[in-house]
Amino acid sequence: MCKKECGHDSDDGEDNKSAAMRYVIMAAVALVIIGLTVLIMWAVLRPKKPTFLLQDATLYAFNLTNSNLFLTTTLQVTLSSRNPNRRVGVDYTRLGIYASYRNQQITLATELPQGYLGTKDVTMWSPFLYGETVPVSPNLVQAVGQDLAAGVVIVNVKVYGRVRWKVGSWLSGKYHLAVNCPAYLRSAAGGGGGGGLVAVGGGAGVKYQFDHGCNVEVSA
Repeated sequence: MCKKECGHDSDDGEDNKSAAMRYVIMAAVALVIIGLTVLIMWAVLRPKKPTFLLQDATLYAFNLTNSNLFLTTTLQVTLSSRNPNRRVGVDYTRLGIYASYRNQQITLATELPQGYLGTKDVTMWSPFLYGETVPVSPNLVQAVGQDLAAGVVIVNVKVYGRVRWKVGSWLSGKYHLAVNCPAYLRSAAGGGGGGGLVAVGGGAGVKYQFDHGCNVEVSA
């Protein structure tokens, strides 16, 4: 009896191992098929990264205050984004925008609306960017003085967030999005006139038209 029972137990163990191995192989094959399908779809569709265009900026303030230890900046920018793909949609998540001067952030980040861009679609934003009495280094203070004396200040409008590609019901993983739009802000003095870029009273601002492309980076 013991031999028969032990033989049955051994057979059951082998069957369980075989079944488990079959499940593992099936799961591995399914993963390989899914991976190949994604790679083929990616290779065929070849999604292009979205394009960004800085159209204009209205400057209300760009001033050194409190013994030149702080910088105050207020501006409104208008920029657009276009999906250049014919078969792939672009899905934006967690978008933010801020202004930078000589690699230092000079305004708070402002959240942009999330959204989906269909093929060849365009969306547009016009956010305000505020930086009230932002501490700056002595080197930056000197750079601001030189730029104001020259009559031109280069402010970089930067967008950051996540982007996904969408084809039908398929949605890719999230990719990092980094956009850099240089804005050349010239004073009315035209350089060397001492006017610089200053706050305009009465709530009015100085509007600059650009309509030029931005540098866009998409990374894993």
